[in-house]
Amino acid sequence: MKIVGIEEKIGMYEDKPFHNINFHCAEEFDNKDKSDGLKVSIVKVRYNVLTKTFGKELTTAEIKSLVGRDIEEFLYDKYRNVSFVEFVDSTETSKK
Repeated sequence: MKIVGIEEKIGMYEDKPFHNINFHCAEEFDNKDKSDGLKVSIVKVRYNVLTKTFGKELTTAEIKSLVGRDIEEFLYDKYRNVSFVEFVDSTETSKK
């Protein structure tokens, strides 16, 4: 799965602050007999999950630099929220 776009959203919802990063991702279809091209999806990741993934606070420029990176998988908690992002080259991820 490749990140083809990033959308940072910061604001308030029901009097609570939020800071989310929407990853716009593209990947090949599972059933190539009945589909062609790439399927796309949007995966919402809380900013604090990215800080846990990278081990530090990220600037907007660093977040935007993730466009083009490949994701191995998104790990989810029991509430179906992303709890960790595993990048294909995790050694490079930890250096950012």
